[in-house]
Amino acid sequence: MAMLKFLQLLLLTAGVESAVVKHRLIGGKPCGNNERLHQVWVFQVTHSEKSFCGGTLIDKKWVLTAAHCYNKSVIRSVEVWAGVHPKRAYQKFNIQERDIHIFDVTERTGDIMLLKLPGPVSGITPAKLPDSSCQTPVNGEQLQIAGHGSTVNQTGPTDLNQPLQCLDLQVTDCPTPITNYFCGEGLNSPVYVCPGDSGGGWLKKRFERTGVIYGVLNSRWIQCTSNARFTSVCASPIRNWINDTMTNH
Repeated sequence: MAMLKFLQLLLLTAGVESAVVKHRLIGGKPCGNNERLHQVWVFQVTHSEKSFCGGTLIDKKWVLTAAHCYNKSVIRSVEVWAGVHPKRAYQKFNIQERDIHIFDVTERTGDIMLLKLPGPVSGITPAKLPDSSCQTPVNGEQLQIAGHGSTVNQTGPTDLNQPLQCLDLQVTDCPTPITNYFCGEGLNSPVYVCPGDSGGGWLKKRFERTGVIYGVLNSRWIQCTSNARFTSVCASPIRNWINDTMTNH
């Protein structure tokens, strides 16, 4: 409870309520104006707070994020805000329960979720899914994640007004291998992701206007970690589920 009170703050961003926000990305740098335009905020509204995860537009009407960002038993509603970078030209969407699609409710074989927007986003190019023959990234391969969070230390306050931060990681072995997951760490020095960074996409082609998404960040830990875990978009069961869900709903 003390930690929750410590993290509670007033968001100065127009239209955002006071909220408990648990979102960090430490060791990155501001994203360029042509990077990560498809980044979104996924807000979860309960009776007592409003917290958030990251997410990635992969279609004009679909967002890919982490499944644990939605807990049906406590969350009253889900909101997606597009246009959060670079100009904060917000496009806000209320997500209906029928449009929330979770791959595995146990999160043991894939912490990943699709949200269908009630209408298309305007003026934003979505990230791309890799082709159907893609492979999960291998050790040493470099990709990029992004988030809005503290750039100072592991316990610093979060401010959604600061620029979107981009961070390069390299694929590494997971401490405990899990089906359909892979892990990443800093290139030359430790970097950190913390609870609330969840849902952000790990993308290739980071310097282009769009990118190809290969993983969804799963930062479910109570404390910050220098070893980030991702659900692999290229794992066959997950890729098939994404295709089927977007085709049939």
